Parts: sequence; structure tokens; C-alpha cells
Amino acid sequence: MKHPPFEALLFEMDQLGDEERIVLKNHLRECEHCNAVATSWSDLEGKMRSAPQMAPAAGFTERFRERLVVHKRRRQERLTLAVILAILISLIIVTVFFGVELLAFVPSAITFLLKSVNDLVRLGGLLSILGDFALVLIEGITQSLPAGLMLAISTATSGLAIIWVFSIYKFGYKTIRRE
Repeated sequence: MKHPPFEALLFEMDQLGDEERIVLKNHLRECEHCNAVATSWSDLEGKMRSAPQMAPAAGFTERFRERLVVHKRRRQERLTLAVILAILISLIIVTVFFGVELLAFVPSAITFLLKSVNDLVRLGGLLSILGDFALVLIEGITQSLPAGLMLAISTATSGLAIIWVFSIYKFGYKTIRRE
């Protein structure tokens, strides 16, 4: 007799059909080994059901909730950082791309540097305002959207920005150079 299929059926008594249950009971009458396993399992199951349940340590629920809050906050901070980094990388790419094109139109390097310093000062103030606005916006969005969806949206937005910049370069600046 093969014991493994019947031993496996012993642990699934509640899910057995009528035919399987009859075959198993017939086998248990004939096989001492499987009958011993079934008796041991029934005894063990009875002892487990009658054993007192242990209560969790005092304050377990509060500690778990606190850890969950900390975990969610850290995950949100990581997601916010990922979105900010994606935006910064996109800005760097755009800046490098347009910076190279603008150098060809600048009549003198000194004038360009003076204008650049002035523009950077204004840009710094604008970026500060935009940064604050973006953080408020990103915080609101990240709280309402799942992390995977947020990452997909930021990736798609960055990709669209790069395509937009490339199309402006291809159709705009090349036309100006030809004239």
C-alpha cells in the first residue's frame, strides 16, 4: 500500500468529497500505519483546540500602530524624494539642452555672464516659490495616490517633458538657423 496519498488526505478531511472520504475510511480500517497517524493527528488537534490562547504583550496594538504610522511616513518621504529627483533631473536636462543653444546667440561672454547672474538671482526666487508650491502639491498628491501610480505618473511626465523639449529643438531652432 502507498501511504503518502492517504496521509495527505488525513489533513484535508474537511475538504474531501464523499467518494474520497469512503476510500480513506476503508484504507484506515486496513492500514495500521495510517490509522495510527489519523489517531495521533486527532489527539494533537484536540489538544491544540483545548490549549489556552496567549494574549499579546501589553501595549502591542499601540506599538504596532505607531510603527505602521512611521513606516507609512517614511514611505511617503521616499516617494516624495523620488518625485523631486525626477523633476530635478528633468530640469537639469532642459537647462543643459537650452544652455548650449543659447551660447550661440550671446554676443559676448561677459554680457552673458552678467545676464546669467541676474537671471539666476531671479530664477532662485522663482524656484523657491515653485519649490514650496511643488512640495505642497506633491504632498497632497502622494497622500491620495498609491506609490506605484505616483511613480508611473512622474516617469511619464518627465518623458513627455523631454519629448516636448526635443520637438521644440527640432522644429523651432533648426528652422531659425536655416533662415
